[in-house]
Amino acid sequence: MVSTPQQPADVRANDGERRPSILFVNDLWGYGTVTMAMAVAEELGKRAHRAHRTFAGEGPGYDLASRGPFDRFLETNTMAESIAPELDQCLREADAVVSVMNKHVARRAAELGRPCVYLDCLLWMWAAPPDVPRTVPYFAERFPGAEDRLTQWQDRFGEAAVVGPLVSLPVGPADRDAKDVLINFGGLYCPLVDQDSLLAYANVMARCALRALDGSDGRVVIGAGRHILDAMDLPALRAVRRNVELADLDHAGYLAALRRSRALISASGMHALYEACALDVPCICLPAQNLSGSLALDVLGRMGVDRVLNWSDLYGLRGLDAADQPEACRRIAECIHRFAGDADNQAKLVRRLRDALDADHLARIRHRQARFFQDQGACGNGPVADRLLDMIAAAVPR
Repeated sequence: MVSTPQQPADVRANDGERRPSILFVNDLWGYGTVTMAMAVAEELGKRAHRAHRTFAGEGPGYDLASRGPFDRFLETNTMAESIAPELDQCLREADAVVSVMNKHVARRAAELGRPCVYLDCLLWMWAAPPDVPRTVPYFAERFPGAEDRLTQWQDRFGEAAVVGPLVSLPVGPADRDAKDVLINFGGLYCPLVDQDSLLAYANVMARCALRALDGSDGRVVIGAGRHILDAMDLPALRAVRRNVELADLDHAGYLAALRRSRALISASGMHALYEACALDVPCICLPAQNLSGSLALDVLGRMGVDRVLNWSDLYGLRGLDAADQPEACRRIAECIHRFAGDADNQAKLVRRLRDALDADHLARIRHRQARFFQDQGACGNGPVADRLLDMIAAAVPR
């Protein structure tokens, strides 16, 4: 269905000039890729010829996007190989398309002759190059290993580039005197990990984080999608910290809460880390809930960026293969359920979190993350928006 506010594709600015209509189509893997789309949409919104921005998706990511910087929304399964008629109609009407890790939509946009860019935050971990039409410019978000992969597979793309993090640019600095702590689970959605496992992950990790914060001043906020918060064991959490707050934050609210925090304790999504780095808030990553998070924690460890623990430390989980994501995610789910009943390793995680929350340790984390974030280069929002507007200008006569 198309949700309100509804506007026709041919939207005109106050001066009567036609505004380009841009369709953002996401994968269905949680919040991280949605915030990539938001970052580009916000950049386009700053331009003189403001774009009319439509978002297509479903699930937790759609819920987040529906409170974001878009003008129109289409709730549909965007990952189906057979594109839904309503999505196909939006593709036909759009002046340009932004495909966030969605090969089916990129392929259909190319068939229709619509300008399209493809955004990918996981080039660094893929076992094979993404199947992107050669007519579609490909932008990979920088992370250690991404540039090597692009060099290896350069001949598989028509136009390709590695750009800096695709994150919302911070407005104002973080509060240096902050006492709050934000515990973040984001969208916590993965088609390859069942919901029971993800809920078990949120419950046990939240309890461990709250135990590590026992006796601390300031607010403690647990942020997650409504699909997680409504199912969490609130009495068990309140038994650890009576006044803990659970909040389904929109992205602006999340960034505001992050700005007020002395630390972020987060499920291991790299966009949560990048956003914390952009605000200079130290981020403490929990053991991973999916394959990309687990592999990223290993990379961060090798890069000298602090990590607390991962399943390889707790249960010797190694050899996860990006070429077989279902099996890798099955093994991670096994670790989650094992940990949920493992009092000794829960206590170990609590000790490591408590150590990481020490003021001196947080200062070291902040320093190392700042260096890492600087190495990733300037945010990629601008280059992606520039290329998209150039393609629209070339395709649509003024």
